[in-house]
Amino acid sequence: MGNIEEPTVLAENNYSMSRRRKHRKSRKKLAYWVTAVFFIFLCFLIYFSLHQSNRTSEGNATPRVQAAIVDHLNFTGQSNPAFVEECINILKSGRLTWKYYRGEDVTVDFYRNLTSYGSSLIILRVHSAIMKTEEGAVSILGLFTSERYYGPEDAYAKYPEDVADRRLVEAFFSPEERAQNISYFGIVPKFVEKSMIGEFKDTVVIMMGCEGLGYINTTGARVPYTDMAEAFRKRGAKVYIGWDGPIGVNHTDQATLDLLQSLILEKRTIKEAVEEVDTDPDYESVLKFYPEWAGSYVIPNLRSSLTMNVAYNSPAPKAFKRTKYLARE
Repeated sequence: MGNIEEPTVLAENNYSMSRRRKHRKSRKKLAYWVTAVFFIFLCFLIYFSLHQSNRTSEGNATPRVQAAIVDHLNFTGQSNPAFVEECINILKSGRLTWKYYRGEDVTVDFYRNLTSYGSSLIILRVHSAIMKTEEGAVSILGLFTSERYYGPEDAYAKYPEDVADRRLVEAFFSPEERAQNISYFGIVPKFVEKSMIGEFKDTVVIMMGCEGLGYINTTGARVPYTDMAEAFRKRGAKVYIGWDGPIGVNHTDQATLDLLQSLILEKRTIKEAVEEVDTDPDYESVLKFYPEWAGSYVIPNLRSSLTMNVAYNSPAPKAFKRTKYLARE
């Protein structure tokens, strides 16, 4: 009997051991699954928390504007709502965020903070002119502000460092207006170099005013002028686009729209877009760009789901040109 029962006990023991091994394997598999599920849940929880945090911060932060329209001519009776509307339509079609600045906004401190107004594109629809001495010698290019100039003492009291270093000048539209004490502050290249705050980040600067990249001398010859363009480049701009002489308001408005169409919607290079712009029929001024090596640059796709709509109220456009003078005490 004993010899017969012993194998039976061994078989039972073997069966019990096999069940225990299977049970241990099952528990290991369960532990693996629980760990995996927990890990996936933890990853999801971290992702959800970060996503919500980003959404909250984005909702509270001011969105970065990608294009700025600086309409100083709006301040001097040369507003053009049709130009502004079409300009905004092009920017919106290119899905660039934008902001419109009226002429009244264009003060000395506005220019001081210009780097913060448009990360990719700044459109300067501003009065500008080359300063000349009484003998006709060229001095420097100035960009007008809408901030009144009331004489050297007042200017120094407001901006002592800028005035002492000749970064600001007196700007006026005609000798007659100046005789009536109607003058404004103007900024010069040294202001861009030394007084602006921050840096541009590969920004395209479109200078729509007169003589941004050249002027006509007393003999009638066209002379390149790159001081202002170089100042913007040193401040971080990728390229500066401007006219090589005086320009009519109507022509620069249409030319800028054509330029934006080519740059933003058709993705042309700077060189291609600039060379396609028509010469001014009255002054024969030609659109140029600086520096030359930036000619192959293409404005990148800057996608955004947000377009900033800024209301603007402008009177009916007036089609006239005004001679501009710039002088300094």
